[in-house]
Amino acid sequence: MRLKTAALCTASLAALAFATPAAAQEAPVDAAAEAQTNPADPDPAADAPADDAIVVTGLRRSLRSAQNIKRNSDQIVDAIVAEDIGKLPDTTVSDTAARIPGIQVERNGGEASRVLVRGLDRFYYATTYNGREIFTAETRSVSLADFPAGAVAAVEAFKTSTADLVEPGISGLVNVRSRRPFDFKDREIAGSAWVLYPNQSREKSLNGNLLIADRWSAGDNEFGGLIGVSYTQLKFKDSTRRHGFFIADLAGGRSPDWPEIQYNTGNRWRPSVNGALQFRSGDLQLYGEALWQGYRERESDSQWAQPLWNCGEATYSNIQFAPNSRYIVSGRVNQPGCDGNGNGGFPFGFAAAGTRKTNTYQIAFGGSYDAGPLKITADVARTDSRFDLEVESVDWQLRTNNFTVDWFTGLPGGNGPTLTISGIDLANINNYSYRGFFEEYLTAEGDDWQGRLDFDYETGVSFLPRLQVGVRAVDRVAARSGGAVYWDLFGSGIPLSATGLQWELLQPGFRGDDNRPTPSSWFAPTFDSVQNNLVAFRQFNIGLRGAGAINGGTVRGPNRDPLRSFDISENSLAGYAQLSYAFDLGGIAIDGKLGLRGVQTKVSLSGFSTLTGTPAPIDFDNKYTDWLPNLNLRAALANGLVMRFAATQTRTRPEFGDLNPSLNFGAPVVCPPNATNCFRNASGGNPFLKPLESNNLDASLEYYFSRGFAALNVFHRKMTGFILGSSYILPDRDPNGVQVQVGGPINSADGRISGIEAQVRTFFDIPGLPSFLRNFGVEANVTRLNAKTDQPTPIGVQRLRIPDTSKWVANLTGMYEGGGFTSRLSYNWRSKYPEGAISDRGNFTLQGRGRGGSRLDFSNSYDLNNALTVFVDWSNILKKPFQSDIVRINNAGGRETSREVFPLVTRFEESIVSAGLRFRI
Repeated sequence: MRLKTAALCTASLAALAFATPAAAQEAPVDAAAEAQTNPADPDPAADAPADDAIVVTGLRRSLRSAQNIKRNSDQIVDAIVAEDIGKLPDTTVSDTAARIPGIQVERNGGEASRVLVRGLDRFYYATTYNGREIFTAETRSVSLADFPAGAVAAVEAFKTSTADLVEPGISGLVNVRSRRPFDFKDREIAGSAWVLYPNQSREKSLNGNLLIADRWSAGDNEFGGLIGVSYTQLKFKDSTRRHGFFIADLAGGRSPDWPEIQYNTGNRWRPSVNGALQFRSGDLQLYGEALWQGYRERESDSQWAQPLWNCGEATYSNIQFAPNSRYIVSGRVNQPGCDGNGNGGFPFGFAAAGTRKTNTYQIAFGGSYDAGPLKITADVARTDSRFDLEVESVDWQLRTNNFTVDWFTGLPGGNGPTLTISGIDLANINNYSYRGFFEEYLTAEGDDWQGRLDFDYETGVSFLPRLQVGVRAVDRVAARSGGAVYWDLFGSGIPLSATGLQWELLQPGFRGDDNRPTPSSWFAPTFDSVQNNLVAFRQFNIGLRGAGAINGGTVRGPNRDPLRSFDISENSLAGYAQLSYAFDLGGIAIDGKLGLRGVQTKVSLSGFSTLTGTPAPIDFDNKYTDWLPNLNLRAALANGLVMRFAATQTRTRPEFGDLNPSLNFGAPVVCPPNATNCFRNASGGNPFLKPLESNNLDASLEYYFSRGFAALNVFHRKMTGFILGSSYILPDRDPNGVQVQVGGPINSADGRISGIEAQVRTFFDIPGLPSFLRNFGVEANVTRLNAKTDQPTPIGVQRLRIPDTSKWVANLTGMYEGGGFTSRLSYNWRSKYPEGAISDRGNFTLQGRGRGGSRLDFSNSYDLNNALTVFVDWSNILKKPFQSDIVRINNAGGRETSREVFPLVTRFEESIVSAGLRFRI
């Protein structure tokens, strides 16, 4: 099957109002028409097939559509369109985005769970759906992993902005575009069904999607309707052996002293439904569309923690050191005299049974009217999203410590930590005792009304051909409510069999691991026995501890914690004006845009304060205005060669969680007379935060030829106001006249991101080559990123690399299309990177460092006929585990004195094989 997709002629989001003519959607690209509307496009013939024998369908057409989006855009943009997504072994849009230049991802749970655009995650770039903002609950964006790849038509990553775009974040904007009925010539019924089989969990799941679209005419009027449904599911298991985040003196040497074994398992499924209606009559076009996107997850995580530190009677033996060092490679410990009351020795762990549920709805109406030189477009949308989290975690420990632990730090060679326990039957439930019960819930909600009105006027002036003006208003509400409680039964000695839960041995993981730890299986309560017996289990804990001994918990679960709760109302009004210019300079056609967008934001925040000891309502108001200019230039330097330049300003608003006005006050203090450093302490969010701002310079050189294109981008971001955890002083004093210092987020850090992106896409349709070789193609891209920010450390503020960002990312894909076969083999690689913020431990600092990693994915399909296609995909073929190191930097007198590095994490992630059938009627 070859899904039919739109050959877009513009990437302007204002034009995404279902205004593309039907003939342009399915027909081959009309290069001559493109040249008439794009003065900087010098080579109309570049889009023509190199040879009549090469048919522009399927994979070739999807690559050409993505190429035309990039070529004809006013911005620097990269895209992947429907056929490309459909032909990749991708379940979600986040996996697909990993193949776009400048984007890197973090993976766990069998998918790309976190997407970074030019070094920054989704809190720093905007996400839109068909050109309008979309978000999850109280956040400002939506995870790209929540979009099933089969339900969208294209993914567009905008690296630069123009005034008519919804305000992008400092690192850009990612637009997910759905299919519409006018994308097709007539009735279309298409879908697919496939089975996923993960290597670690070994649990199959059925996935599928279906699209039904039709269009019809009544006189001069055209109508279209579409409905699409998608269901994806994955039952995953990530197997991790790791160290606790500490390095200590142990057995006459240096070693991490807290090895752990973790299973992160879950059943995740995402239902989705989208629909659209279109109407066209002459120059008037109208549309309506709706989206429901769901997320469901049942989590069953488990951990085994094995302390190695000396409880007073530990004996160590078989200690092996790395050459010429005190670093321990391996050792053995026996701690028969330890009491298990916090003095080390006794293994302990938890088993979590949690649920996550999200429902996001968006409905929109709008249209456009082309009145000669003036075109008017409008869009009104309503978004509503809710997220519910419930976590129940049961803690346990061993009842005896009469056994031996052999531990391996992972040195040398870097294979990661592991351990072996001997001398005890871990399959005997009587060797375990109950330790405690943790519960947490969180409910987050968000909704908005957003509307925009845009005017596009063709002036008739050759050097100023277009004037664009528009307004956009958004009324946004965000709220959060939560609570937590721990039912502490530490040291009770109660056997697991007395808890009333059903306990079973975990299914072992670590498939393909040559250093598989022991234990790889231990007891954990079943998910259903925890979730279905919560009231009885809470009563069991109350009976052991007494109701008065539990703070914040009842048989109904955790009480609402006012300090975890807030309500925020945000209203913004944006207006813009933008001129298009075009002229000829020495035979070089130049065009571009000059614009200014202004956005006024008003925020009202409500939370709670413990200033008087009892939580009481607290309110704050804030107001600010952002001015965002842009200058975009495009020049046709030679036949097929295009140069672009952009100078823009962008900004990212603080997350609502950071703005949380709730404040938890410490005890009142009495300050001595004339004291200068006397404060009452408090903790919370910061309602006074301002947006993070960025001044941006981008340039690109692009070459388009008959078989593909090559491009080189360079960029620089100078950012101010990065939000970091620190402290700030409240403008008002407490009732005793004492200044209040709040531990919370502040705008403190400056940052710089610069980089280079290079890419090429082509099929080898070279005249004279054998026809078989002309069916092959290649995609390749590489990104070099230098991303740094000023961060406070124990030895002062230093310019450090932005966490979780690799300096190098590369993708290489080999393609084949011919004789009904379509195949892709995709390789992804990223270099090492720092993990998370640096932690301050006094005279030393700690940080994780992710190692570089590679990944290989394969996709293959065969057209049985015009209606049926069979396909087989295999993701993460190499099955290489994710690995990171722990780095301890010792300081003295404000200077680094030594550095210790041990393996920290080795995580075996899912390798997934899928097979299925696509159909088209």
